[in-house]
Amino acid sequence: MDEVVQTLQDVVKLNTVNGTEKLVADYLVKLFEQHGITCKQLAYKPDRISLVAEIGDGQGPVIGFDGHEDVVALGDATKWRVDALSGTIDDDNMYGRGTSDMKSGLMAGAWAMIRLKEAGVPLHGTFRFMATVGEEYGQYGARQLADAGYAQDLTALIVGEPSGADKRLLQKPELQQMLAIDGDAATKLAAVNHTREQHFIELAHKGSLTFTIHSKGVAAHSSMPEIGKNAIDALMAFYEREKAYFDSIKTYHNPVLGPVTPVVTMIKGGEQVNTVPASADMSVKIRTIPELPNAKITAAIQAIIAELNAGGAELSFEMISDFRPMHTAEDTPLIEAANTIGKAVLEQALPMVGVPGGTDASSFLASNPDIDVVVFGPGNITAHQVNEYVDLDMYHRFIDIYERMVTRLLS
Repeated sequence: MDEVVQTLQDVVKLNTVNGTEKLVADYLVKLFEQHGITCKQLAYKPDRISLVAEIGDGQGPVIGFDGHEDVVALGDATKWRVDALSGTIDDDNMYGRGTSDMKSGLMAGAWAMIRLKEAGVPLHGTFRFMATVGEEYGQYGARQLADAGYAQDLTALIVGEPSGADKRLLQKPELQQMLAIDGDAATKLAAVNHTREQHFIELAHKGSLTFTIHSKGVAAHSSMPEIGKNAIDALMAFYEREKAYFDSIKTYHNPVLGPVTPVVTMIKGGEQVNTVPASADMSVKIRTIPELPNAKITAAIQAIIAELNAGGAELSFEMISDFRPMHTAEDTPLIEAANTIGKAVLEQALPMVGVPGGTDASSFLASNPDIDVVVFGPGNITAHQVNEYVDLDMYHRFIDIYERMVTRLLS
């Protein structure tokens, strides 16, 4: 087993489900120090450590690489073909939680930095490697790094999240719909691909707003509702006003991401069947696009609340999370580098797409909206599933891609 595969297997074996990312940070510190690269660690909590490493002459732009150290829950052990923390290799695939999302991308970025350092490649600027905590639940590490100033001078950011799918899936209608192609075009795309996976350049992803509306009432016996105040009534009034607002923003559209996607995801109210409800709550998730900023949506929701409260309701707004959308133009140096180098190294055409899910990029863009971003990395759509795996051939290729991209952007 070569060293780059061994190190990936090592970090896959480290259990960083929803925390304990210090295990990966400590591993990376030792790996970087072995190759003459110094690191800085930033603690979100004692066992949750993000890491920053830099190389280059500092006399030019700053190109960032972002990868997260945490993984989602392991899932049902009986449905895994191997131990979820084993990093088992079979048919040049490595299986285990985090192999795709995204310890392979993280380690590919680390090895690209190590190889650039050891080869003495002159970098006129800074290559900044950032390994973060808590991306899966809150982007805690990325927000902390952004608040510490690590986004302010970024020119471009490579996010090493998985960007591939088994090539055979190109024949699936749902994937064709995402790519806006028909079956013939999908067949042609597969025909020029000389690998097992089809990758995509993700130059856009939706942001998200998650919030809860709390309605306060006055409890009373159900036989005497007139002496109480039904919290559900006010919440339903808000629901109808919010629904009308959502209908009004259907015209906003991004050419890559499509429309805003709002969903009411939870409603709770009341304590028991014979009592007027003293409280009720509604939670909402909105997938957002650049054409309608998150702040504008938030202001509209709060205006509805203010109007209803003026009429006697007692509603309050609780923001759960607020992540910006991302869309980078195709003609930027970052996207052009990813496309040109990616095509050559991966031996395939690379469709440019937008995706509904978010990344750490949202937190960095909140601090510096001028960063160009690309999401492009080893791994595939088995992320978050049982039997998650990474194609090790792709893992090796992406190390090469990152080396070449950074060399080109800092030449």
